[in-house]
Amino acid sequence: MTRGEQLCEVITGLLNILRTGEHDVTWSSYRSTDDAAAELEELKRRIKRGDAQAEQRFAELCLPTGALEEIAVSSGWGLAWVELTRRIDPQ
Repeated sequence: MTRGEQLCEVITGLLNILRTGEHDVTWSSYRSTDDAAAELEELKRRIKRGDAQAEQRFAELCLPTGALEEIAVSSGWGLAWVELTRRIDPQ
């Protein structure tokens, strides 16, 4: 599996979680769960086309205290977050 395919798989998992309802976006850079999902959908499309800048943006969102981690932790699905992102960085 290519890195882009791995990233898209993780994005799909994140989108599945985000679509289960509203999540706490207070500490993220998003105004709503829908905003987060919209950016993830766009990044997924771009990553599928091999866009390195989209991969970089997604990596930034996944950093410790990054927008996506903040949503996961403050919404109570931090463990799922760790499991998903472990697919990208298996350390």
